[in-house]
Amino acid sequence: MSLFSRLKADLSTALREGDGEAVAVLRALMAAIANAEAVELDPAQPRDVDGWAEVPRRRLTPDDLSRILRREAAELHSAAGEYEGRGRPDQAARLRRRAGLVEGYRGGPS
Repeated sequence: MSLFSRLKADLSTALREGDGEAVAVLRALMAAIANAEAVELDPAQPRDVDGWAEVPRRRLTPDDLSRILRREAAELHSAAGEYEGRGRPDQAARLRRRAGLVEGYRGGPS
Protein backbone atom coordinates (compact mmCIF):
# COMPACT_ATOMS: atom_id res chain seq x y z
CA MET A 1 0.00 0.00 0.00
CA SER A 2 1.38 3.43 -0.89
CA LEU A 3 2.08 6.01 1.79
CA PHE A 4 -0.68 8.25 0.46
CA SER A 5 -3.16 5.34 0.56
CA ARG A 6 -2.14 4.59 4.15
CA LEU A 7 -2.60 8.23 5.11
CA LYS A 8 -6.01 8.32 3.46
CA ALA A 9 -7.14 5.12 5.22
CA ASP A 10 -5.80 6.35 8.55
CA LEU A 11 -7.58 9.68 8.03
CA SER A 12 -10.88 7.86 7.58
CA THR A 13 -10.25 5.94 10.79
CA ALA A 14 -9.23 9.08 12.70
CA LEU A 15 -12.35 10.91 11.51
CA ARG A 16 -14.55 7.99 12.49
CA GLU A 17 -12.90 7.80 15.93
CA GLY A 18 -12.97 11.58 16.48
CA ASP A 19 -9.17 11.80 16.87
CA GLY A 20 -8.65 15.48 16.09
CA GLU A 21 -4.88 15.38 16.56
CA ALA A 22 -4.44 12.55 14.07
CA VAL A 23 -6.85 14.23 11.63
CA ALA A 24 -4.80 17.44 11.71
CA VAL A 25 -1.51 15.60 11.20
CA LEU A 26 -2.81 13.38 8.41
CA ARG A 27 -4.38 16.28 6.52
CA ALA A 28 -1.15 18.25 6.79
CA LEU A 29 0.90 15.31 5.49
CA MET A 30 -1.49 14.69 2.61
CA ALA A 31 -1.35 18.39 1.68
CA ALA A 32 2.46 18.40 1.83
CA ILE A 33 2.59 15.39 -0.49
CA ALA A 34 0.04 16.90 -2.88
CA ASN A 35 2.04 20.14 -2.99
CA ALA A 36 5.24 18.23 -3.74
CA GLU A 37 3.48 16.44 -6.61
CA ALA A 38 2.43 19.73 -8.22
CA VAL A 39 4.15 20.64 -11.46
CA GLU A 40 4.93 24.01 -12.96
CA LEU A 41 2.21 25.02 -15.37
CA ASP A 42 2.88 26.67 -18.69
CA PRO A 43 1.93 30.33 -18.21
CA ALA A 44 0.93 30.49 -21.88
CA GLN A 45 -1.91 28.02 -21.32
CA PRO A 46 -5.22 29.85 -20.91
CA ARG A 47 -6.59 29.43 -17.42
CA ASP A 48 -10.23 29.49 -18.39
CA VAL A 49 -10.29 26.25 -20.38
CA ASP A 50 -11.85 23.09 -19.05
CA GLY A 51 -9.34 20.73 -17.57
CA TRP A 52 -6.97 23.41 -16.25
CA ALA A 53 -6.78 21.50 -13.00
CA GLU A 54 -6.23 18.22 -14.84
CA VAL A 55 -2.48 18.27 -15.31
CA PRO A 56 -0.01 15.44 -14.80
CA ARG A 57 1.39 15.17 -11.29
CA ARG A 58 5.03 14.64 -10.38
CA ARG A 59 5.77 11.08 -9.26
CA LEU A 60 7.51 11.11 -5.90
CA THR A 61 10.21 8.60 -5.04
CA PRO A 62 10.50 6.94 -1.64
CA ASP A 63 13.37 9.36 -0.93
CA ASP A 64 11.11 12.31 -1.79
CA LEU A 65 8.46 11.04 0.59
CA SER A 66 11.02 10.45 3.32
CA ARG A 67 12.27 14.03 2.93
CA ILE A 68 8.72 15.36 3.21
CA LEU A 69 8.12 13.38 6.40
CA ARG A 70 11.46 14.48 7.88
CA ARG A 71 10.72 18.11 7.03
CA GLU A 72 7.22 17.99 8.53
CA ALA A 73 8.49 16.35 11.72
CA ALA A 74 11.39 18.82 11.99
CA GLU A 75 9.01 21.78 11.64
CA LEU A 76 6.83 20.39 14.43
CA HIS A 77 9.84 19.80 16.70
CA SER A 78 11.12 23.30 15.98
CA ALA A 79 7.76 24.86 16.80
CA ALA A 80 7.60 22.75 19.97
CA GLY A 81 10.98 24.13 21.01
CA GLU A 82 9.73 27.67 20.48
CA TYR A 83 6.65 27.01 22.60
CA GLU A 84 8.83 25.43 25.28
CA GLY A 85 11.05 28.51 25.28
CA ARG A 86 8.02 30.74 25.73
CA GLY A 87 6.84 28.83 28.76
CA ARG A 88 4.09 26.85 27.00
CA PRO A 89 4.97 23.22 27.76
CA ASP A 90 1.38 22.13 27.03
CA GLN A 91 1.58 23.37 23.44
CA ALA A 92 5.11 21.99 23.07
CA ALA A 93 3.94 18.55 24.20
CA ARG A 94 1.03 18.65 21.72
CA LEU A 95 3.39 19.46 18.84
CA ARG A 96 5.81 16.75 19.90
CA ARG A 97 2.95 14.23 19.89
CA ARG A 98 2.11 15.36 16.36
CA ALA A 99 5.75 14.98 15.33
CA GLY A 100 5.67 11.47 16.75
CA LEU A 101 2.68 10.65 14.56
CA VAL A 102 4.55 11.90 11.50
CA GLU A 103 7.66 9.93 12.43
CA GLY A 104 5.54 6.80 12.70
CA TYR A 105 5.10 6.86 8.92
CA ARG A 106 8.82 7.13 8.12
CA GLY A 107 9.62 3.48 8.60
CA GLY A 108 6.69 2.08 6.64
CA PRO A 109 6.32 1.24 2.97
CA SER A 110 6.01 4.10 0.54
